[in-house]
Amino acid sequence: MTHIGYHSTFHRAWLATAASVAIALPAGTAAGGVVSIPFNTANFSNPLTIDNKLLPMVPGTTQTYKADGADGCEVDVVTVTNETRAIAAGVTARVVRDLAYEDAECNGTLHLVERTDDWFAQDNTDNVWYLGEHSENCDGPSNCTLSGGSWEAGVDGAKAGIIMLAHPKAGDQYHQEFYAGHAEDEAKVSGVGVTVKLTRDDAFPPGTFTGCLKTKEWSDLDTGSIEQKYYCPGIGNVAVDEHHGKILRAELVDPDAGAAAKSDAFRFRTVPPHR
Repeated sequence: MTHIGYHSTFHRAWLATAASVAIALPAGTAAGGVVSIPFNTANFSNPLTIDNKLLPMVPGTTQTYKADGADGCEVDVVTVTNETRAIAAGVTARVVRDLAYEDAECNGTLHLVERTDDWFAQDNTDNVWYLGEHSENCDGPSNCTLSGGSWEAGVDGAKAGIIMLAHPKAGDQYHQEFYAGHAEDEAKVSGVGVTVKLTRDDAFPPGTFTGCLKTKEWSDLDTGSIEQKYYCPGIGNVAVDEHHGKILRAELVDPDAGAAAKSDAFRFRTVPPHR
């Protein structure tokens, strides 16, 4: 099951080659290329205010995504909570809760298959950092087990990554996360100023958005999987095209469309700190 909200479960390694290929370009420089921004705790004066226009995270916001495929329907409910987490790497992060459901018959009977707490923070230059996740695979809300993809920046060699640049440009490539063998994402900006048209009958209104960002995301841990994501001003992620032998498209839907899943949104138990 792929997360179709804020981040992807597809990951890519980068530390082993970063020293030889990374070009230290601050976000916003003229030419697109590999962007390597040093992680510095002194650059996080107000980390919980995440107002990057392409990925705003306002506490209390819930976004629901839906996809219909040959194997049934998928629903992802993403909630920006008022909760915070002190990350081992030295930054306090915003907790975003991600609940993934499947419905084999597409008859409205949702079955919880994955639940995740993601941890994000924004630096002083408006880059949004991804600082880790606690993820569980589930067979219903009361039967969940820890996923091998869980990680926290500053624990067991795990490193923070960028989930959204402050000033992305076409060709920018950046690392989203790194925990060797568990979580290794990379992304590349494949388009800026893009117009996105959602096709679902229950799509988030008005359904057509301009000035959006298109990214390509992939992983060294699953080289056959690629995602195209679309981020639009003031909203964030509005659509995902997952390429893994076939294309599965997930779209942001009207807020009322997620009502059936919202009752489960806060059943996720508090995750204890690693320290």
